[in-house]
Amino acid sequence: MTETERRAYVPRHAKKIEEPIIPVIETIEEEAAKEEIPAALPEKKIDDRTVPGRKKRLLASVFVLLAVFVFLFFTGGNRAEKPSDEGIEEIVIPFNPMDPELRKMWLSNKEINEDYVGQIVFDSGLIDLPFVQARDVYRDNGTLYVFYTKEGQLVTDPTGFSGNDVYIWTNWKTGKYDYLDEGGSVFMDYRNSLNDQNLIIYGHHYARDWDPSGSKQFSPLDLLLDEENYEENRSLKLILDNEIREYVVTNVFTISILDDYQIQIVRTDMDRDLSGNDDEGFFEQFIDYMNQISAYRTGEELDPEDHILTLVTCLEHRPEYRQIIVCKEISRELFNG
Repeated sequence: MTETERRAYVPRHAKKIEEPIIPVIETIEEEAAKEEIPAALPEKKIDDRTVPGRKKRLLASVFVLLAVFVFLFFTGGNRAEKPSDEGIEEIVIPFNPMDPELRKMWLSNKEINEDYVGQIVFDSGLIDLPFVQARDVYRDNGTLYVFYTKEGQLVTDPTGFSGNDVYIWTNWKTGKYDYLDEGGSVFMDYRNSLNDQNLIIYGHHYARDWDPSGSKQFSPLDLLLDEENYEENRSLKLILDNEIREYVVTNVFTISILDDYQIQIVRTDMDRDLSGNDDEGFFEQFIDYMNQISAYRTGEELDPEDHILTLVTCLEHRPEYRQIIVCKEISRELFNG
């Protein structure tokens, strides 16, 4: 049998298979072009007998996806607390500890007296003193503070007294009357909180008759009345709990405590008066006024939005006047631990 005959040979038991007629089908795109509608894929016909099984498989898939989502959610929360080593970037807040000696000082003073707030320190060493604060004549537990009048009398009836009277003649370490030794304590205004726009700190000034060295409490501040001493003593800091605030002196001047306008410098919010009423624009006006009455121009300017520190002390042999040092906050550094 030749090769041609072998290819044409059909076994007797085999049925002849007719070749199907394949119709010419236009593409979906061609049909769509004729109908002028967007081309879309035809929906697949689904055998009704297969639908229940497919539904079951679909539901099973949904449950699996939900389980995976829940797992990732909870493990993701744990990963935020304890990052894995699988390439997930960990966000780390740098540890920024305070100088151990400063922290030790603050904690040690706080142990002595819970009213201790911090330390006021001039970079030049002009002043390096602790300061305290009593918010009222009564402690938080309701008991009356032990404090004294200028003459050394124990105050038993606090009527007419405020928190500022607690430490003015009382030693913050011993709780005893102190007129000549350290002259009471340096203290922050009883109305202040550390978030206020104006922090006010008071300290005694000793006349040279009593303190020839001129070193007690705020006595050294009178050096700033002379412009030649400004540059050396222009910068200072407040060392607080886990925080250091840095300031620069902007204005040095004197006021009369008998002048109702000038005494407004002791308000804690420079846009509210001493009764807490809105006094919009006062600080801006007072900045101009301070520049007029200042002993000299420091070259440092104040803005109404600035946070300031006001140091208040007396003038030698002039009891109706106060020396004021206004300082602008220029930085604030927070510490961990």
